[in-house]
Amino acid sequence: MPGLCKVVYGTPTDKCAVALRIGIERGFFEDEGLDLSVRVVFGGPEIAAAYDSGALEIGEMGSPPAINAIAAGKAFRIVASGCRQKAHMFFGAAKDIPVKDYQALKGRRIGMLGLGSCPDWIMRRILICEGLNPDTDVTFVPLLDDYPRVIDFLADGRIDACLVSEPNIAIGEERGLLNYWTPAFVEPYLPDYQWIVRVARNELIARDPELIRAVLRGAQRSAHYAVDHVDEWVAFAARQYRTTEAAARRAVERERPHFQLDCRIDMPGFERSVALQRELGGIRDGIQATDFLDLRFQPDILAGSHASSPAPTRVSARHA
Repeated sequence: MPGLCKVVYGTPTDKCAVALRIGIERGFFEDEGLDLSVRVVFGGPEIAAAYDSGALEIGEMGSPPAINAIAAGKAFRIVASGCRQKAHMFFGAAKDIPVKDYQALKGRRIGMLGLGSCPDWIMRRILICEGLNPDTDVTFVPLLDDYPRVIDFLADGRIDACLVSEPNIAIGEERGLLNYWTPAFVEPYLPDYQWIVRVARNELIARDPELIRAVLRGAQRSAHYAVDHVDEWVAFAARQYRTTEAAARRAVERERPHFQLDCRIDMPGFERSVALQRELGGIRDGIQATDFLDLRFQPDILAGSHASSPAPTRVSARHA
């Protein structure tokens, strides 16, 4: 698109950034002077490596691999929250396993995005809370590029359960393949937790902070639009994920009340995210929550309310 700055926004699964995708379709990022596209790099450590190398400069990921990567010296920082601020991971198991009988998971295979990715860390927390040893009582099955086929893997018996983002659970329910057990964002698991974070490469932060602000303004506008137009969100999700509108609506209604619309980091929740990584051995003691953040992008992400539709500030033409 002539005159627009091309920006590639990273996500760690195909089920991420649905509101942002709606905003792209609606032209909200063009209003910010951006030709924004989405690139999926499956896996938390995998997308962290893309941000570190410069293959991606901006996007989102889960807080566990982000925290671990930044603690290890990777060249990016957390600049904002994603829409899925709470731990929007949902656990479901095959129909032959009694619902919420966690002891019946012993010897079973649990499908997830990848080792070191969010469901790895979050599933460990759930299993420990339920009196199971995640290293000996179950087998984690990393899917990575096969993540879009997680429900197919459940159908053919390659996995027995899964910790996934929506609409995977809703699709599995509709196909009669699983029972939904729990979200991760409830007691005793992770009720107050900053999960999806938006990140930017250090070099981009230094070179062009206004581009980051433009992306965040578009993301904020997109999120407000999605929750204000649920039927359109449902129809978009059904097309995007090749499912029925009934399944898409179930997934949307499960998540919508918990969405963070304004890119605001939950600082107490983020401190808990850091504490969990310390508790599970992901990072060493002595690292503080603020060591992972660049907070300059938190105040006044969008000038004025979303309803007033202020004139957007376009990024510099030097990026076109």
